[in-house]
Amino acid sequence: MDRTEAAALLHACLQAYRTRSHDELREQLLAPVAEEVVGPSGKRYQLLVQAGWMDSPGGALRVVGGIDDRGWQEFAPITESFIVPPNGTAPSDEG
Repeated sequence: MDRTEAAALLHACLQAYRTRSHDELREQLLAPVAEEVVGPSGKRYQLLVQAGWMDSPGGALRVVGGIDDRGWQEFAPITESFIVPPNGTAPSDEG
């Protein structure tokens, strides 16, 4: 897996989620998104995005994305996450 390419694809995908409201992201709790994306190299990757409560329902959400090439990296995908507070302030990076 080209880790640089995969990380860039994941980051670009999550940018779209960063613009969504807490209410919109709450819909991801029961409906994780899985899709196949193709990098500039033509390599295919599996991408998964889901959200979960940080501490308690109605509180902050953690949005987590992961990407792998469906090979052995499936067991250790590249991940990135951010936290969205319920008060409408900007998301904060987690890594």
